[in-house]
Amino acid sequence: MLRNFKATRLQCVRFCYPDNPCYPFLFTFFKRKFYYSGSYYTAMKLIRTYVWCALPILCLLVYYNICFHEFQTLWDDHWVVLNRYTRSGVNFVNIGRILTQYFHGQYAPVNELSYLVLYSVFGRSPGWFHLFGLLVHTANVLLTFLFIKRLLLLSRNFQQDAAMRIAFITATLVAVHPFLVESVAWVSASKIINYVLFYLLSLLFYLKFISTGKSKFLVWTGVFFIISFGAKEQAVTMPLCLVLLDYVLGRDLKDRRIWMEKIPFFVLSLFFGVVTMLSQAADGVGVLSENLNYPFYQNILFACYAFIEYFIKCVIPVKLSYLYPFPNPIGDPVPGRFWMYPFLLIVIIVALWRFLKEKWVSFGLLFFLIHIGLALHIIPLSRFAIVADRYVYLASIGVFFMMGYLFNHIYEKSVSYRQLFVSIAAMYIVCLAVYAHERTKVWHNTDTLKAELRKVIKSRSDYEALKEKQEAFEDSQYESF
Repeated sequence: MLRNFKATRLQCVRFCYPDNPCYPFLFTFFKRKFYYSGSYYTAMKLIRTYVWCALPILCLLVYYNICFHEFQTLWDDHWVVLNRYTRSGVNFVNIGRILTQYFHGQYAPVNELSYLVLYSVFGRSPGWFHLFGLLVHTANVLLTFLFIKRLLLLSRNFQQDAAMRIAFITATLVAVHPFLVESVAWVSASKIINYVLFYLLSLLFYLKFISTGKSKFLVWTGVFFIISFGAKEQAVTMPLCLVLLDYVLGRDLKDRRIWMEKIPFFVLSLFFGVVTMLSQAADGVGVLSENLNYPFYQNILFACYAFIEYFIKCVIPVKLSYLYPFPNPIGDPVPGRFWMYPFLLIVIIVALWRFLKEKWVSFGLLFFLIHIGLALHIIPLSRFAIVADRYVYLASIGVFFMMGYLFNHIYEKSVSYRQLFVSIAAMYIVCLAVYAHERTKVWHNTDTLKAELRKVIKSRSDYEALKEKQEAFEDSQYESF
């Protein structure tokens, strides 16, 4: 009996740590302290403490220098952040205007209220605005860890060590990935991180509703959905994400009650979509405006290109920039190379179909698609860039989840190569973190940002042709004068 008891304790400890690569440097400590004591819950408590400390530290190491950055005074910060609302102070009249007025084609009262509070307390000091962004990003990283872990455990398809492993890798990639730097380092992009904060809270309450069946958690899901939209219009994707969670958790989608739960969310989403289009039209842009737009077939080509670019840069972040201009002006033919992207997308889907059909892989891909879909230009946007780093902030969780899931699968199956595989993954994360830290320096001020744009323009193959056109334009302007 004593032998069986000791064996049970050893199994618990092996379940707890030895198969978990998220914290290999603690192996010796855990082995000595708990391997023969059988203190499983104590070990798990220390592991959770490590995770909750490690993720904020990673965020701090990558982003600490943004607290010394300036405002981008010639790149949106001068009107997005330092506007008439922030300067009017905290009073009922000003708050009423923020809640009821469009501003420069946008309706983001929650985000504007955050600027108002920061400006009222700290004035024009940019460091406090950047510190606030870093804190929100850190909170999003921790919420990502909680969301993925609870989702996997609720599905009952994963043991606790596997769920924590996948969740930790997903959250770590969110913390250190250079593709997400723009959303954190640029104050005007704080709408993104703010909306994601409340969006993830909404998803966590929905998981709580599924696990308990208590309606109050569904109400809180709706409350945080509304607040999330108040920060950024991209939150309108919430109903589709909730249906995706129902699917992956095995809820019966033929059950009428499940769709009845979603009716308020779809109604709110439709209403929010109308508000977004009206706010853009008030500034003379968007779908309801009379501005010229690209033809539909070009929008499809741009969508295929953007989808592939967003996905690839989540895995291999190369040639990152703060500006990715459209390849052709409205009315001009699209460059020939863009015609290959729809076929390339089809080939990739067919080649990987068996892999993509796996439930959790399809979850990651659909999560990515749902949250990047609004930025793919199928619906004309009031933007001048075909791709923007900030739009992938939430959608990237889907890709990072797939990477974590694949890591866990290989780790559990390839026991003999486990140490080598963990080392390669650790090197990959370190490279991402170093690149992200260097990328934050681009956003120090307007001069550093514009310097990067000049390098990008000069590196283009058609730089000389563009230069000749610019000189010809300047000469014609001088002659007319």
